[in-house]
This record gives sequence, C-alpha cells and structure tokens, in this order.
Amino acid sequence: MRVQESYTPQAMGVNGTFNITGNIISGFLAVTAGTLTITGRSGTVYVNAVPLTAGGYTPLPAYHPDFNGGTVTLAGGASGTLFC
Repeated sequence: MRVQESYTPQAMGVNGTFNITGNIISGFLAVTAGTLTITGRSGTVYVNAVPLTAGGYTPLPAYHPDFNGGTVTLAGGASGTLFC
C-alpha cells in the first residue's frame, strides 16, 4: 500500500492572515521570526501564538472540520509559507 500526502503552499506576508479553505494543516516554514495563531470558524483558538524561528519549519499536522472557514494569523513580524 502506498500513501502520499500533498499540500498546497500558501505564501504569507509579514503579519499576514490566511483564510483556511480546507480541514487540513501541515506546517509552516518561517522566513522571519514571530508567532502563529490558528482560529477555527467557530472562534475557537486551536493554536495560540506559537513562536516561529526564522528559517525553521514548524510542523502543525492537524485535521479538524472547524478549520474550514477559520484563519491562520501571523504576528510579531512573522512571514513565510503555510502548507495546507
């Protein structure tokens, strides 16, 4: 049996916000340091101000129906690529 995962990269500018259009998030590759927050469409905060290191990959392997319609928000100067 073969399993293959596939994610769409989404560039995010400094202190940017991305509206999630699916139920899966894989991770974030930071270009600049800062923090990342994930909020579901219900307003529930699932990941709160996780610190990001410039040049580092932060795994966020998660699936939740509430992500669809939620947001990923960067703060503190963070920028990079979200995989979802």
